[in-house]
Amino acid sequence: MNHSRWKRRALPGLALVLALSPASPLHANDAKTPLAVLNGKSITEDDLATFNRGQITRMHNQIYLTRKQTLDAYLADQLLVQEAKKRGITKEQLVAQEITDKVATPTDAEIEKWYNENKARIGGRGLADVKAQIGAELKNQQQQKRQQEFFQGLRKAADLKVLLKPPVVAMTVEGSPSRGPDNAPVTIVEFSDYQ
Repeated sequence: MNHSRWKRRALPGLALVLALSPASPLHANDAKTPLAVLNGKSITEDDLATFNRGQITRMHNQIYLTRKQTLDAYLADQLLVQEAKKRGITKEQLVAQEITDKVATPTDAEIEKWYNENKARIGGRGLADVKAQIGAELKNQQQQKRQQEFFQGLRKAADLKVLLKPPVVAMTVEGSPSRGPDNAPVTIVEFSDYQ
């Protein structure tokens, strides 16, 4: 795993999270704070959410997913740092010992098998032309799998509580078409986009 490449992927997400987090000076307006005043009537975040609930909900979900991905990347980095410190080695040495060195180079048989199963995707090129690319991709896939397994092991061993919660959408279904009894213990809502 190339540490600087991994860090470059996480930093833009971290910047977005910081910009959108409540502690940031650029945080979103309070739901009741006026965003505009039209002919004496204040327009708030709540008004926008009511007007275009779908887009606002998608935006909140995207912010949550970005924060979750950034948090996961940050936790992985911190777990690596802590584990490396515990072993008395550098983070790069730990990555080499536990991820990179534990993944074998794909065999010719594995490369040929993948080639035969995916000929349609390759566009008629011969095995000799794409063998190195296939080998690199197979090795990369195995390294990613090993990395996930290693991080999962570190997370399980750590005293970790993730407090980030997904956004909650308040909904009403009164007046909407429904099936089944009104007092059912569970209500399933289907969202459709008719365009």
